[in-house]
Amino acid sequence: MVGGSEKHLRAAKNGFDMLLDQSFATGGWGPDEMLQTPGSGKVFASLAKSHNSFETPCGAYAHMKLTRYLLRCTREGRYGDSMERVMYNTVLGAMPLQPDGHAFYYADYHSQSSTDNAADTAGTPNDVLGSGGKRVYSVHRWPCCSGTLPQVVADYWINGYFHEPGAVWVNLYLPSALRWSEGNAKIEMELEGAYPETSEVRLRMKTTRAVSFALKLRIPAWADGAALQVNGRSVQMAVPSGFATVQRKWRTGDTVKLQLPMKPRLEILDEAHPETAAVMLGPRVLFALASEPVMASSAQALAIQQAEGGEWMLQSANGVVKMVPFTSVQSQTYATYIRVT
Repeated sequence: MVGGSEKHLRAAKNGFDMLLDQSFATGGWGPDEMLQTPGSGKVFASLAKSHNSFETPCGAYAHMKLTRYLLRCTREGRYGDSMERVMYNTVLGAMPLQPDGHAFYYADYHSQSSTDNAADTAGTPNDVLGSGGKRVYSVHRWPCCSGTLPQVVADYWINGYFHEPGAVWVNLYLPSALRWSEGNAKIEMELEGAYPETSEVRLRMKTTRAVSFALKLRIPAWADGAALQVNGRSVQMAVPSGFATVQRKWRTGDTVKLQLPMKPRLEILDEAHPETAAVMLGPRVLFALASEPVMASSAQALAIQQAEGGEWMLQSANGVVKMVPFTSVQSQTYATYIRVT
């Protein structure tokens, strides 16, 4: 970033792509803290062999740093998409750090019943999709990466917005107020909404004088049909590199409304195992609260219905299964992946 070294930027891009090739649907990677050979089947095999699926505090912290720098260097929204996925599906669901040093360490995507632990790397869906994962504290007090959990909290805010002369970039849709100067104008932009619980994001401007700048909004790759309004009027939206731009002279009272439609979708673990899929809604994985294999047709999975209390219901071959985001998983056993029949 300082010296403009192209080889270091290429190395960072390649490192990100390598992680992406071996990531779970949550954005987590590195079961047992080991990088896996893409296409080897070892990530799939880890569902049967390990409860240590993603070293959450330090892995999420490192992922946020990598994607933040790549976003700043490239201005490509896919890095913000990845950062958001890791944030909502891993570290935001971490159990709180305890005064005696016990910390949440590994996210657990284990899907193997206790009576069958012999699945090999090739594995089959019947071998792998068994009893689920649990949220537990590390058996160690003050494990090596417990200190990164509070550091991630600070990163939520510095990852939310980016600024350069003449433009402000909105990356994370966290309720917040951003204050900055553009020339001689002082600006306050308030971001409101309950995203990702709801699909609507609202921004409200307050300025000391009318001022021109570009407002750049990240449009996630999954948000088909995203729509934008300024002061109640629809704005035609182009999304080069994952960002929509509104260029205008802004005044106090100007409002922006962004709709990011969230439709259920399936994301397979890898091409060799298309029947092993996570149910996604917006940036979040929906975890099935079940200790037995969950099997459903793709039509059933895509027809999940929202219930009260931030829960969804899946009509599966097992009957009705409750699904929740990772932030709502308490002490229940859960399945990260279901078997799509």
